Amino acid sequence: MPEPRILKYTDALREATDQVMEQDANVFVMGLGVSYSKGADGTTAGLKQKYPDRVFDVPVSENGFTGMAVGAAIQGLHPIVHHGRVEFALLAMDPILTQAAKWNYMFGGGNPVPIVFRINIGRQWGNGPQHTQALYSLFGNVPGLKVVIPSTPRMAKGLLVSAVRDNNPVVLLEPRWLFQITEIVPQEIYTIPLDKARVVRKGSDITIVSYGDGLIASLEAVDLLEKEGVHVELVDLVSINPIDWETVFTSVNRTGRLMCVDTTNEAFNVGSEIIAKVAQSPTIALKEKPISLATPNVPCPTSTVLTELYYPTSVSIANKVLTLFGKSSIERSLSFEELHLAPTVMIG
Repeated sequence: MPEPRILKYTDALREATDQVMEQDANVFVMGLGVSYSKGADGTTAGLKQKYPDRVFDVPVSENGFTGMAVGAAIQGLHPIVHHGRVEFALLAMDPILTQAAKWNYMFGGGNPVPIVFRINIGRQWGNGPQHTQALYSLFGNVPGLKVVIPSTPRMAKGLLVSAVRDNNPVVLLEPRWLFQITEIVPQEIYTIPLDKARVVRKGSDITIVSYGDGLIASLEAVDLLEKEGVHVELVDLVSINPIDWETVFTSVNRTGRLMCVDTTNEAFNVGSEIIAKVAQSPTIALKEKPISLATPNVPCPTSTVLTELYYPTSVSIANKVLTLFGKSSIERSLSFEELHLAPTVMIG
Protein backbone atom coordinates (compact mmCIF):
# COMPACT_ATOMS: atom_id res chain seq x y z
CA MET A 1 0.00 0.00 0.00
CA PRO A 2 1.38 3.45 -0.91
CA GLU A 3 1.93 5.92 1.88
CA PRO A 4 -0.96 8.40 2.24
CA ARG A 5 -0.29 11.87 0.85
CA ILE A 6 -0.34 14.37 3.69
CA LEU A 7 -0.49 18.01 2.62
CA LYS A 8 -0.58 21.31 4.42
CA TYR A 9 -3.49 23.65 3.76
CA THR A 10 -1.25 25.95 1.70
CA ASP A 11 0.21 23.08 -0.32
CA ALA A 12 -3.28 21.84 -1.14
CA LEU A 13 -4.19 25.27 -2.53
CA ARG A 14 -1.00 25.32 -4.58
CA GLU A 15 -1.66 21.85 -6.01
CA ALA A 16 -5.21 22.79 -6.95
CA THR A 17 -4.01 25.94 -8.70
CA ASP A 18 -1.35 24.01 -10.61
CA GLN A 19 -3.81 21.36 -11.74
CA VAL A 20 -6.51 23.76 -12.94
CA MET A 21 -3.89 25.82 -14.80
CA GLU A 22 -2.59 22.67 -16.46
CA GLN A 23 -6.09 21.71 -17.57
CA ASP A 24 -7.34 25.12 -18.68
CA ALA A 25 -5.18 27.64 -20.55
CA ASN A 26 -7.70 30.39 -19.74
CA VAL A 27 -6.82 30.25 -16.03
CA PHE A 28 -4.30 32.81 -14.81
CA VAL A 29 -3.17 34.09 -11.40
CA MET A 30 -2.81 37.72 -10.37
CA GLY A 31 -1.83 39.27 -7.06
CA LEU A 32 0.84 40.88 -4.92
CA GLY A 33 3.90 38.63 -4.65
CA VAL A 34 2.38 35.64 -6.45
CA SER A 35 5.55 35.27 -8.57
CA TYR A 36 7.87 34.98 -5.55
CA SER A 37 9.56 31.66 -4.76
CA LYS A 38 7.25 31.27 -1.77
CA GLY A 39 4.54 33.52 -3.15
CA ALA A 40 1.18 33.92 -1.44
CA ASP A 41 2.31 31.97 1.64
CA GLY A 42 3.56 29.22 -0.65
CA THR A 43 0.24 28.75 -2.45
CA THR A 44 1.70 29.96 -5.76
CA ALA A 45 5.27 28.70 -5.25
CA GLY A 46 6.92 27.69 -8.53
CA LEU A 47 3.93 28.55 -10.71
CA LYS A 48 5.61 31.55 -12.34
CA GLN A 49 8.36 29.26 -13.61
CA LYS A 50 5.89 26.68 -14.90
CA TYR A 51 3.40 29.16 -16.39
CA PRO A 52 5.48 32.30 -17.07
CA ASP A 53 2.80 34.01 -19.14
CA ARG A 54 -0.08 33.30 -16.74
CA VAL A 55 1.19 34.36 -13.31
CA PHE A 56 1.18 38.13 -12.89
CA ASP A 57 2.76 40.05 -10.06
CA VAL A 58 1.27 43.49 -9.67
CA PRO A 59 1.91 46.91 -8.14
CA VAL A 60 0.27 47.84 -4.85
CA SER A 61 -2.97 48.83 -6.56
CA GLU A 62 -5.67 46.43 -5.37
CA ASN A 63 -8.58 48.23 -6.96
CA GLY A 64 -6.78 48.51 -10.30
CA PHE A 65 -5.58 44.94 -10.77
CA THR A 66 -8.80 43.44 -9.39
CA GLY A 67 -10.78 45.53 -11.87
CA MET A 68 -8.52 44.32 -14.69
CA ALA A 69 -9.16 40.72 -13.67
CA VAL A 70 -12.93 41.25 -13.56
CA GLY A 71 -12.77 42.67 -17.09
CA ALA A 72 -10.76 39.65 -18.23
CA ALA A 73 -13.38 37.32 -16.72
CA ILE A 74 -16.19 39.16 -18.52
CA GLN A 75 -14.28 38.48 -21.73
CA GLY A 76 -14.10 34.74 -21.02
CA LEU A 77 -10.82 34.21 -19.19
CA HIS A 78 -10.66 32.56 -15.74
CA PRO A 79 -8.67 34.72 -13.32
CA ILE A 80 -7.65 33.71 -9.80
CA VAL A 81 -7.06 36.93 -7.86
CA HIS A 82 -5.11 36.69 -4.62
CA HIS A 83 -5.38 39.19 -1.75
CA GLY A 84 -3.00 38.37 1.09
CA ARG A 85 -5.16 40.08 3.70
CA VAL A 86 -8.85 40.82 3.79
CA GLU A 87 -7.96 44.41 4.66
CA PHE A 88 -6.16 44.72 1.31
CA ALA A 89 -9.20 43.34 -0.49
CA LEU A 90 -11.27 46.16 1.04
CA LEU A 91 -9.51 48.48 -1.41
CA ALA A 92 -11.06 46.46 -4.25
CA MET A 93 -14.66 46.35 -3.07
CA ASP A 94 -16.07 48.09 -6.14
CA PRO A 95 -14.87 45.52 -8.71
CA ILE A 96 -15.75 42.61 -6.38
CA LEU A 97 -19.09 43.65 -4.87
CA THR A 98 -20.45 46.08 -7.45
CA GLN A 99 -19.09 44.83 -10.77
CA ALA A 100 -18.33 41.09 -10.64
CA ALA A 101 -21.22 40.25 -8.33
CA LYS A 102 -23.85 42.20 -10.29
CA TRP A 103 -22.76 41.92 -13.93
CA ASN A 104 -24.67 38.81 -14.94
CA TYR A 105 -27.84 40.01 -13.19
CA MET A 106 -27.70 43.48 -14.76
CA PHE A 107 -27.51 42.04 -18.26
CA GLY A 108 -30.30 39.49 -17.88
CA GLY A 109 -28.23 36.34 -17.50
CA GLY A 110 -25.96 34.71 -20.04
CA ASN A 111 -23.11 37.10 -19.16
CA PRO A 112 -21.04 35.10 -16.65
CA VAL A 113 -18.07 36.41 -14.69
CA PRO A 114 -15.94 33.30 -14.00
CA ILE A 115 -13.50 34.74 -11.48
CA VAL A 116 -12.12 33.47 -8.17
CA PHE A 117 -11.13 35.83 -5.38
CA ARG A 118 -8.77 34.14 -2.92
CA ILE A 119 -8.75 36.26 0.22
CA ASN A 120 -6.77 35.49 3.38
CA ILE A 121 -8.80 36.31 6.44
CA GLY A 122 -8.76 36.31 10.22
CA ARG A 123 -6.36 35.90 13.06
CA GLN A 124 -2.61 35.61 13.16
CA TRP A 125 -0.46 36.06 16.23
CA GLY A 126 0.62 39.66 16.83
CA ASN A 127 -1.20 41.18 13.85
CA GLY A 128 -3.44 43.35 16.00
CA PRO A 129 -6.62 45.27 15.17
CA GLN A 130 -5.85 46.15 11.54
CA HIS A 131 -4.76 42.74 10.22
CA THR A 132 -6.90 40.15 11.99
CA GLN A 133 -10.37 41.13 10.85
CA ALA A 134 -12.71 38.27 9.98
CA LEU A 135 -15.24 40.06 7.80
CA TYR A 136 -17.15 36.96 6.75
CA SER A 137 -20.57 38.60 6.89
CA LEU A 138 -19.44 41.41 4.59
CA PHE A 139 -19.03 38.96 1.71
CA GLY A 140 -21.86 36.64 2.72
CA ASN A 141 -24.29 39.55 2.50
CA VAL A 142 -23.64 40.25 -1.21
CA PRO A 143 -26.07 38.85 -3.81
CA GLY A 144 -24.23 37.54 -6.85
CA LEU A 145 -21.23 36.14 -5.00
CA LYS A 146 -20.67 32.55 -3.98
CA VAL A 147 -18.69 32.57 -0.73
CA VAL A 148 -16.94 29.48 0.65
CA ILE A 149 -14.57 28.92 3.57
CA PRO A 150 -12.30 25.85 3.37
CA SER A 151 -11.79 24.35 6.81
CA THR A 152 -9.22 21.65 5.95
CA PRO A 153 -6.56 21.00 3.28
CA ARG A 154 -8.80 18.52 1.46
CA MET A 155 -11.63 21.04 1.44
CA ALA A 156 -9.27 23.79 0.26
CA LYS A 157 -8.17 21.85 -2.81
CA GLY A 158 -11.60 20.60 -3.84
CA LEU A 159 -13.34 23.93 -3.30
CA LEU A 160 -10.73 25.87 -5.27
CA VAL A 161 -11.08 23.49 -8.23
CA SER A 162 -14.87 23.87 -8.09
CA ALA A 163 -14.57 27.65 -7.84
CA VAL A 164 -12.42 27.85 -10.97
CA ARG A 165 -14.87 25.66 -12.91
CA ASP A 166 -17.86 27.76 -11.84
CA ASN A 167 -19.15 30.51 -14.12
CA ASN A 168 -20.00 32.78 -11.20
CA PRO A 169 -17.68 34.98 -9.13
CA VAL A 170 -16.55 32.89 -6.16
CA VAL A 171 -14.87 34.20 -3.02
CA LEU A 172 -12.62 31.77 -1.14
CA LEU A 173 -12.11 33.15 2.35
CA GLU A 174 -8.98 31.35 3.59
CA PRO A 175 -8.35 31.55 7.36
CA ARG A 176 -4.63 32.10 7.87
CA TRP A 177 -4.93 30.32 11.22
CA LEU A 178 -5.32 27.05 9.27
CA PHE A 179 -2.36 27.35 6.91
CA GLN A 180 -0.17 24.84 8.78
CA ILE A 181 -2.73 22.11 9.47
CA THR A 182 -2.37 18.87 7.50
CA GLU A 183 -4.65 16.18 6.09
CA ILE A 184 -4.60 13.27 3.67
CA VAL A 185 -5.33 14.83 0.27
CA PRO A 186 -5.86 12.90 -2.99
CA GLN A 187 -3.31 13.62 -5.71
CA GLU A 188 -5.81 13.55 -8.53
CA ILE A 189 -7.89 16.61 -9.29
CA TYR A 190 -11.36 16.56 -7.69
CA THR A 191 -14.20 18.90 -6.85
CA ILE A 192 -16.28 19.60 -3.75
CA PRO A 193 -19.71 21.26 -4.08
CA LEU A 194 -19.66 24.99 -3.40
CA ASP A 195 -23.14 25.04 -1.84
CA LYS A 196 -23.18 22.02 0.46
CA ALA A 197 -22.49 21.93 4.21
CA ARG A 198 -21.02 18.77 5.72
CA VAL A 199 -21.70 16.90 8.92
CA VAL A 200 -18.27 16.36 10.45
CA ARG A 201 -19.42 14.41 13.51
CA LYS A 202 -22.72 12.67 14.19
CA GLY A 203 -24.46 13.25 17.50
CA SER A 204 -27.85 13.33 19.17
CA ASP A 205 -27.74 15.95 21.96
CA ILE A 206 -26.87 19.26 20.31
CA THR A 207 -25.88 20.65 16.91
CA ILE A 208 -22.81 22.90 16.77
CA VAL A 209 -22.55 24.91 13.56
CA SER A 210 -19.21 26.48 12.68
CA TYR A 211 -16.84 27.08 9.75
CA GLY A 212 -13.21 27.85 8.93
CA ASP A 213 -10.87 28.13 11.90
CA GLY A 214 -13.80 27.94 14.32
CA LEU A 215 -14.28 24.35 13.20
CA ILE A 216 -10.88 23.28 14.60
CA ALA A 217 -11.68 24.47 18.13
CA SER A 218 -15.17 23.01 17.79
CA LEU A 219 -13.74 19.61 16.83
CA GLU A 220 -11.57 19.63 19.96
CA ALA A 221 -14.59 20.69 22.03
CA VAL A 222 -16.61 17.76 20.65
CA ASP A 223 -13.98 15.35 22.00
CA LEU A 224 -14.06 17.03 25.42
CA LEU A 225 -17.85 16.90 25.51
CA GLU A 226 -17.93 13.23 24.53
CA LYS A 227 -16.02 12.45 27.73
CA GLU A 228 -18.70 14.36 29.66
CA GLY A 229 -21.50 12.33 28.10
CA VAL A 230 -22.71 14.99 25.66
CA HIS A 231 -22.93 13.81 22.05
CA VAL A 232 -22.50 16.64 19.55
CA GLU A 233 -23.43 16.79 15.89
CA LEU A 234 -20.86 19.12 14.31
CA VAL A 235 -21.80 20.88 11.06
CA ASP A 236 -19.22 22.65 8.89
CA LEU A 237 -21.12 25.31 6.93
CA VAL A 238 -18.52 25.38 4.11
CA SER A 239 -20.59 27.99 2.22
CA ILE A 240 -22.02 31.18 3.71
CA ASN A 241 -23.53 32.30 0.40
CA PRO A 242 -25.63 30.34 -0.24
CA ILE A 243 -26.16 28.62 3.12
CA ASP A 244 -27.18 24.97 2.97
CA TRP A 245 -30.29 25.30 5.12
CA GLU A 246 -31.40 21.72 4.48
CA THR A 247 -28.35 20.26 6.24
CA VAL A 248 -28.58 22.72 9.13
CA PHE A 249 -32.32 22.24 9.64
CA THR A 250 -32.09 18.45 9.40
CA SER A 251 -29.40 18.37 12.07
CA VAL A 252 -31.18 20.74 14.48
CA ASN A 253 -34.43 18.83 13.99
CA ARG A 254 -32.59 15.69 15.06
CA THR A 255 -30.90 17.16 18.15
CA GLY A 256 -33.37 19.88 19.19
CA ARG A 257 -30.55 22.14 20.32
CA LEU A 258 -28.25 24.60 18.51
CA MET A 259 -24.97 26.36 19.20
CA CYS A 260 -23.09 28.53 16.69
CA VAL A 261 -19.36 29.22 16.93
CA ASP A 262 -17.82 32.21 15.12
CA THR A 263 -14.28 33.57 15.15
CA THR A 264 -15.53 37.02 14.24
CA ASN A 265 -17.37 39.64 16.29
CA GLU A 266 -20.72 38.57 17.70
CA ALA A 267 -22.67 41.44 16.13
CA PHE A 268 -24.15 40.64 12.69
CA ASN A 269 -22.15 37.45 12.31
CA VAL A 270 -22.92 34.24 10.43
CA GLY A 271 -24.08 32.46 13.56
CA SER A 272 -26.68 35.15 14.17
CA GLU A 273 -28.15 34.40 10.73
CA ILE A 274 -28.24 30.67 11.45
CA ILE A 275 -29.96 31.19 14.79
CA ALA A 276 -32.48 33.63 13.30
CA LYS A 277 -33.53 31.25 10.52
CA VAL A 278 -33.73 28.24 12.85
CA ALA A 279 -35.83 30.21 15.33
CA GLN A 280 -38.18 31.33 12.54
CA SER A 281 -38.62 27.85 11.09
CA PRO A 282 -42.11 26.41 11.68
CA THR A 283 -40.77 22.87 11.33
CA ILE A 284 -38.16 22.94 14.13
CA ALA A 285 -39.11 22.34 17.75
CA LEU A 286 -36.21 23.47 19.93
CA LYS A 287 -35.69 21.97 23.36
CA GLU A 288 -33.59 24.97 24.49
CA LYS A 289 -32.94 28.49 23.31
CA PRO A 290 -30.08 28.59 20.79
CA ILE A 291 -26.70 29.75 22.11
CA SER A 292 -23.64 31.22 20.42
CA LEU A 293 -19.99 31.96 21.05
CA ALA A 294 -17.99 34.57 19.14
CA THR A 295 -15.37 37.25 19.72
CA PRO A 296 -16.22 40.44 21.61
CA ASN A 297 -17.47 43.51 19.76
CA VAL A 298 -14.08 45.18 19.97
CA PRO A 299 -11.08 44.97 17.62
CA CYS A 300 -8.64 42.12 18.23
CA PRO A 301 -5.84 43.35 20.53
CA THR A 302 -2.16 42.74 19.80
CA SER A 303 -1.02 41.79 23.29
CA THR A 304 -1.08 38.06 24.06
CA VAL A 305 -2.29 38.87 27.57
CA LEU A 306 -5.49 40.17 25.98
CA THR A 307 -5.87 37.83 23.01
CA GLU A 308 -5.92 34.71 25.20
CA LEU A 309 -9.42 35.75 26.25
CA TYR A 310 -10.54 36.92 22.79
CA TYR A 311 -11.20 33.85 20.63
CA PRO A 312 -13.43 30.84 21.33
CA THR A 313 -11.37 27.85 22.47
CA SER A 314 -12.12 24.16 22.84
CA VAL A 315 -12.62 24.68 26.58
CA SER A 316 -14.84 27.76 26.30
CA ILE A 317 -16.99 26.05 23.65
CA ALA A 318 -17.31 22.88 25.72
CA ASN A 319 -18.14 24.80 28.89
CA LYS A 320 -20.83 26.83 27.13
CA VAL A 321 -22.50 23.57 26.09
CA LEU A 322 -22.07 21.99 29.53
CA THR A 323 -23.81 24.98 31.09
CA LEU A 324 -26.78 24.36 28.80
CA PHE A 325 -27.00 20.80 30.13
CA GLY A 326 -26.56 21.84 33.77
CA LYS A 327 -23.18 20.11 34.02
CA SER A 328 -20.02 21.29 35.78
CA SER A 329 -17.44 23.21 33.76
CA ILE A 330 -14.16 21.68 32.64
CA GLU A 331 -11.25 23.03 34.68
CA ARG A 332 -8.39 23.13 32.23
CA SER A 333 -5.82 25.79 31.37
CA LEU A 334 -4.62 25.99 27.79
CA SER A 335 -0.93 26.48 27.03
CA PHE A 336 0.57 29.56 25.39
CA GLU A 337 1.00 27.58 22.18
CA GLU A 338 -2.62 26.45 22.15
CA LEU A 339 -3.89 29.97 22.71
CA HIS A 340 -1.60 31.98 20.46
CA LEU A 341 0.15 29.86 17.83
CA ALA A 342 -1.50 28.61 14.67
CA PRO A 343 -2.30 24.89 14.91
CA THR A 344 -0.21 22.27 13.13
CA VAL A 345 -2.58 19.40 13.80
CA MET A 346 -3.34 16.52 11.48
CA ILE A 347 -7.04 16.39 10.57
CA GLY A 348 -8.77 13.02 10.44
